[in-house]
Amino acid sequence: MSKLQVEDCHYIQRDPILKQSAAEVSFRQLQQHFKSCPDWSVEDRLAYAEAVYRFCGFGDLPLASFHLPENPENAFQIIEKNSHYGFALRLNYGKRRWAGEHFDLGFAIGALSAVYEAPFAGHLGNRLGDQSLSRGDEQTELWMSQIHIANPDGNIVGTQAIAEVRLPSEAADIPERTVGLHVDEAGIIAAVSGMPLQGDEHGLIREFGVCLTRHYADYYNLVSFRFEAALVNALATHPLLDEMLWYEYPALFYYKEKFAGLQGKDLADTLLIEAGHICGFNTMGGIMRSDPWYQLVVPQLRCREDWLAGIVACINALGWGVWRIHELVPNERLVLRAWYPYESLGYLRSFGRADHPVDYLLTGIGASLMNLLYSADITAKPDLSLEFYYQVNRSKAGFWGRQSACVAMGDPYSEVIVERNVL
Repeated sequence: MSKLQVEDCHYIQRDPILKQSAAEVSFRQLQQHFKSCPDWSVEDRLAYAEAVYRFCGFGDLPLASFHLPENPENAFQIIEKNSHYGFALRLNYGKRRWAGEHFDLGFAIGALSAVYEAPFAGHLGNRLGDQSLSRGDEQTELWMSQIHIANPDGNIVGTQAIAEVRLPSEAADIPERTVGLHVDEAGIIAAVSGMPLQGDEHGLIREFGVCLTRHYADYYNLVSFRFEAALVNALATHPLLDEMLWYEYPALFYYKEKFAGLQGKDLADTLLIEAGHICGFNTMGGIMRSDPWYQLVVPQLRCREDWLAGIVACINALGWGVWRIHELVPNERLVLRAWYPYESLGYLRSFGRADHPVDYLLTGIGASLMNLLYSADITAKPDLSLEFYYQVNRSKAGFWGRQSACVAMGDPYSEVIVERNVL
């Protein structure tokens, strides 16, 4: 969902952030794997790269059947018939004016660069082709070409250095649960982890009423933090940009009323938290409306507040860290804590220690969980439409989260406090 916030911003170089971040994470993963399989042929490598893409639910990028053209410096095409981003963006936007499969293009760049141990790039200024699934076409065109660089050192797609993360000793002290103890979290985690969440014949994962992926945590991290830095820089150099952003993003126009002094970095942070609101509303809401939820989790629930314990158990099966409900005052206040949160860990690996809280998804999802439970009444299976999202998450009586501790800033855990808006 943070991709949508980046795409909407016309005041930064947004496409390179999306494409380059995807190229880096795919190249890093595949290069490491290929080093462990030195006897693999080019065909073996291509087949593996396609299998990873399909398994993760990204789509059906046809790399296994790919043949490098006689002169790869000339532009060549890769055609994709199914794409997670192509379909998801079309659902979110309707008829789009531009292609949005930047991750697909970036993955292809990283994959081919790792397979052939030579740098590739997108054609025509790293742009996608004229046809794309996200625009309503029957296929997505990815234009590629091989490029030359001087003195290659193995870092052929410009991957950012990854630092070793050292956390304080207290970070290993994860407490036992104190809320909803009759909810079998271990059983829920085992059941969710054991579900066949992998790409189907089209390379897509359709579960819980939504389209999922097994995504790279660092793709989200790199996109989010690079977007934040780029927008903060743009705001510093263009004094009137903050006023223009109010009209660029409807969410900011609403939050302008809530936060009269919202400007500078706070604008970028609010957009990333809004991405967490959207993810929480659609993904967590979708899970809590699904048949597996009603079959596995609902029989264990005794009261409305147990829904939070149940969904946090599901979240703990997703690899986002270890979440705990530290405090819950029904219909008033939620305190969430997360040990090893992937946003903080990603920030530390790529950018070092942070001087501000960076767990935007944790913050946004925390608020959406309270809005889903007490404002939307997710227990009644409401239709999670865009109009309903606006009604629930942007209500002046709704919930808002603020981060009070952050692993990337040196704390042993990250903490988010969610409370009703103060009118």
